[in-house]
Amino acid sequence: MKLTPFPFNGTTYYLLLNGAALFNIYDQYGSEGSVFDPIRGGGSDGFAAVCWYLAELIEQGELYRRRQGHDRRSIPTAETFAIELSALDVPRAKAAIQDAILAGFSREEAEKREVDVGLLELEKKTEHG
Repeated sequence: MKLTPFPFNGTTYYLLLNGAALFNIYDQYGSEGSVFDPIRGGGSDGFAAVCWYLAELIEQGELYRRRQGHDRRSIPTAETFAIELSALDVPRAKAAIQDAILAGFSREEAEKREVDVGLLELEKKTEHG
């Protein structure tokens, strides 16, 4: 899983879109349309969505970090972001959210295929034979 860093107020938080976060997004905002739609909106609804997404994706990132053996860190709430996120932070937050979502839907590495050496040798012989 790929974590997306988000430096904020002297702390770097890590966002993660895993299965839990995705279904929590669906529960909160519905599964119609794109998962990006709520944060694209302007006004207070769009801002509230940005704060909610940040809190959700950071919570999942922190839970994953803990599972990997890292020290426990505090998890900010949507309310914290609603109070502390500046107007200049909002575009940066949206970009981090989008990066985390894209990372959550992408593969980290190409599929590994087993190589049958005997079959490769046979194919070489039949091509040249």
